[in-house]
Amino acid sequence: MRKKTVRAALPAVLLCGTFLLSGCGDGGTGEEISGTLARNSAAEAGELAFDQAGHEIDGDLTCVDEGTGENLRVTCEGTTVDGGEARMTADAGSDPRIETEGGVTFEGFTIVGTVDGEQVFQEDCIGVGC
Repeated sequence: MRKKTVRAALPAVLLCGTFLLSGCGDGGTGEEISGTLARNSAAEAGELAFDQAGHEIDGDLTCVDEGTGENLRVTCEGTTVDGGEARMTADAGSDPRIETEGGVTFEGFTIVGTVDGEQVFQEDCIGVGC
């Protein structure tokens, strides 16, 4: 039980230390999201989004980031349990936010998911809080 508590609490501690979030610090505006945080959060929330679209991911999504602030783009790739090639891109908007309380919520991005080149979702918020 203690292990789950530590694992659940650790991302929130790291996130608050990396940049301000809604519910962390004093407001959450004006600071940029780190690439590491964006990659990890996009992978977790993206797996849920693909699952909700009927395309369960086999294993984990692998994500890379480029740019910063409103020019931040995260690209994730993986394979579905049916063997399809899954790809997700997330382009930051003017107010990108990542929250981890109760599970990852990745919002304020233009998020597009495809399987074998066919679009399966387009959202501005993915994860448990959407």
